[in-house]
Amino acid sequence: MAINTEKSQLGVGSGNILSWDTIDKLKEADTKALITPLETEIQSNLTKQKDLTAITTLLSTFKSNVSNLTGDSTYLKREASTSGSGSVSVSVSSGVAEQELNLSVEQLASQDSFQSKKFSSRTDSVFTQDVSFGISIGGKDYVIDADSTTTLEQLAEKINEATDGKVQAKILNVGGDEPFRLIIQSAETGEANKIGFYSITNSSSSNTSSDSTLEALGFYFDKSSGSGEKDSYGNEINRLTLKDPNSLSDDQKKNAGSQIATAQDAKFKYNGIDITRSSNKVEDLILGVSLTLNKVDKAGESTNSSIKQSTEGILEDIKAMVDSFNSLMNNINEATKYDSETGLAGTFQGVREITSISSDLNKIINGVSSDGKSLASFGITITEDGLLTIDSTKLNDMITTNFDEFKNFFSSETKFTNVTARGDKKVEWGDEIKGKLTINGVEIDINIPKDYTAGSTGGSTGGTGDEKDKKNALLKAITNASGLSNISASFDKDGKLVLKGSGGTNIEIKGDSTFLESLGLKEQKLEGKTEVVGGFFKGLNDTLNGLIGTNGTLTKYGESLTSSHKSLTESKEKRQQELDTKYTTMAEKWSQYDVLISKLETQMSTVTRMIEAAANANK
Repeated sequence: MAINTEKSQLGVGSGNILSWDTIDKLKEADTKALITPLETEIQSNLTKQKDLTAITTLLSTFKSNVSNLTGDSTYLKREASTSGSGSVSVSVSSGVAEQELNLSVEQLASQDSFQSKKFSSRTDSVFTQDVSFGISIGGKDYVIDADSTTTLEQLAEKINEATDGKVQAKILNVGGDEPFRLIIQSAETGEANKIGFYSITNSSSSNTSSDSTLEALGFYFDKSSGSGEKDSYGNEINRLTLKDPNSLSDDQKKNAGSQIATAQDAKFKYNGIDITRSSNKVEDLILGVSLTLNKVDKAGESTNSSIKQSTEGILEDIKAMVDSFNSLMNNINEATKYDSETGLAGTFQGVREITSISSDLNKIINGVSSDGKSLASFGITITEDGLLTIDSTKLNDMITTNFDEFKNFFSSETKFTNVTARGDKKVEWGDEIKGKLTINGVEIDINIPKDYTAGSTGGSTGGTGDEKDKKNALLKAITNASGLSNISASFDKDGKLVLKGSGGTNIEIKGDSTFLESLGLKEQKLEGKTEVVGGFFKGLNDTLNGLIGTNGTLTKYGESLTSSHKSLTESKEKRQQELDTKYTTMAEKWSQYDVLISKLETQMSTVTRMIEAAANANK
């Protein structure tokens, strides 16, 4: 940038020799020699950072696709195919053992369900007087209070509220002149959810009922025996039994309520074994397998289900891996190319960190496993251009017919080396156990009194408490400690405390030495281990981690580019400041010289005129 020429009329006194134009030309030459090379380097650095980001993104995508093929989860997928009557639907979770199921449904689980007689309106009053009656379900009793103003709709609300939702009451429009019925049903299926009705013959409240009270809903019951039974509220009651519809009189039949479904358990055979469940959805028979009973089988019918390895998505995973590899190679080839005719070079031409990626990956891609298998064995070959191509027919055939070979070639297994901290002596329970125990950074407050017994409310009894209860209290304090995971606590047969890690977790114990000693422990750190072993692509995963992991080659290269950019920018700013200062100072000095020259020229002009005047006077 040229220095501001409006500051002064530099050059007037020197005949335009010491001019702003001269300073600008000198500064432009210095800028070209000192600043421009730095700007070129900065721009090159930014281009490298941008292109490196593109390459690391492609590497990350490729690594993710490789991980999908090497990870355990891909090979734990299961699918259930069924044939036969279709009376049972089967769904499975990952990791379930492959197996065959034969299922035959004898009875579906159902709810208890009752419908009232017909009413002309939702707002019809049900009873002619104040009453209280009972509904029982699941071994519990519930009292329903109503009066002469209680409508059909309000009665439904009272039943829902009083039974905590275990019994569901709703109004159903069935059509006709009197279209409304009250439907009362159990919320859940199963024999344990049978609904019972009872009358209250003697209550602490003024409301009672009789065997005929619920005839207001069209429910006719056999006369109760009057056994004097009491419900859970202390009311004297009579349990009621609905009459057989065939025993009703013709007048009663005209507008009677009825039981439309009976609560019952599901009954089915699993591989010939009789099974009973309260629900048609069974999730506790086989771990990870969910059965839904759809219908009752006819004689001789059954559903066969085969639980096998699911290969769904694996072909897509292979294609994604191949596509991401090819995109990566094309990008690297473009970034490292050199055209000898034009002299044009890619961003990373000659940069070892980038040029070595292709050779490192191809060394693994072209490799052979210990049992002589290669990618070509599965229909994946490499072209002359260094790109991968897929024979989908061959690959699909290997996946469907030789899945174990495919799995053994691609997959890896995660193995854990777990550690155990064992107490060196039996815990003595004669005194209180009180102190702070820190495991893996989680501080646990332990306070077990000398006289501790489970369920005690505190206060000394003078006894020594129960040893079993004390052990359980200590184990509970450790096991339930917030933030402490993958650590289990137990006592061995000698009464020594044992802490076990799982999933390769470390165990680090800290605390007051005296308190630790009372537990038979000491401060220590035991290191667990997690290791991925096996699989042809394990080496590929390791190589990719070595490139873009926390301490990977490209990670460090990216950090060096960032550091270099900062250094170059600072150097440029410093040199620019030095140049600006240099030419500002030069301009100030030249301005002073210009004034001085102007004065000297003025003085010289005066002397010249004086000399000329003297010479003319002497003529």
